[in-house]
Formats: sequence, structure tokens, C-alpha cells
Amino acid sequence: MSVDGVRDDDAIGHLGRPTPPSVAAVCAGTGDGLVASAPSVCLAVLTADCASLALGSPEGVFGTVHAGWRGLVAGVVEEAVGAMRSLGASDVVGALGPCIHPGCYEFGQDDLDTVAAVYGDQVRGRTTTGRPALDLPAGVSAALAASGAEEVAGSSGCTACSDAYFSHRARGDTGRQALIVWAQAQPRP
Repeated sequence: MSVDGVRDDDAIGHLGRPTPPSVAAVCAGTGDGLVASAPSVCLAVLTADCASLALGSPEGVFGTVHAGWRGLVAGVVEEAVGAMRSLGASDVVGALGPCIHPGCYEFGQDDLDTVAAVYGDQVRGRTTTGRPALDLPAGVSAALAASGAEEVAGSSGCTACSDAYFSHRARGDTGRQALIVWAQAQPRP
């Protein structure tokens, strides 16, 4: 199952299409995250400059999240962690995938104030030319902390700075990175 992230500021809800009983969909708009508890399920999220987030737990509950600034403000990370807990997860960990970094992400002051009102001034950054910027990785870190999840090492790659990643904002790329998450079945004793 996959989610192609959509930048929308609607309230958190559930996808309209049916999903297997072990899969819960969380979305800010139409499709920003999936969580599952079945090892036979593979989840994917597609991003260009927005943050992709892999989530896991010792109980085998796992998820993927697309976190653009609107979804972040709408609480998609916290909603995904909550959905994982409803499927039996206790200690949730999250690892950030490649996304745009503040040096490349000029951001309007009003929108930056909106994000900072939710996650604090640590989301405020500056571009390489000194303009106001959103620190999207800091926002995801703050959302993980707010949800009670632990952040673990992920990718530090900036999609705009590196040709190794797709970036719509920097180069007009139409391709997307895929973050794929699954749980391995435990061997039977």
C-alpha cells in the first residue's frame, strides 16, 4: 500500500477507500500516512521536498508519513503515532528521510509564524542568502517529541542541495523518492 503525499490543510481524517483490518490510514487532506501491524504488509510514501518519516515499534507496528508544512501543522505525525499506539505499539521510533533543509527553503513569514506557533521557534531558519526559512527537519523532530516518539538516525540529505534526490522546488523535478517500510515476520519457535 502506498501514499502519495498531498499538501492540504484539511483536518486529520481517514482515507475513504477500504483498507485491510491491520492497516490504518491517517491523512491531512487525502493521504499523508499509513500504519500497519501485519508483517505481510509493505507501506510506502512518496515525496520530493516534503519530509518522509519511517516509524516503528518493538511490537511490529510500523508506519510511513508524508510531512509537508501543512500536514505537520495539522498533526499528521502525532496522528500516525497515535494510530500506531491504537494498534498496540508502545515505544515508537521515527527516522527522517531526505527532505528540503532550511538553507534552501525560503518561507513566508506568516506561514512560518503558523508553524512556529505549533512547534516553537526551533522551526525558524535562514536560507543561504539570509531569508526566513522553515527548518522542516526540526519541525518533524518537534512533532515526534510532542507525540512521545523517539527520533533515531535517519537521512540528513537535503533534496534541494543534492542531485541524488528529486526536488520540485529546486529543479522542477516531477519524480519522487519512495520511503518503504515493513516489519519482518518473527521466526516460529
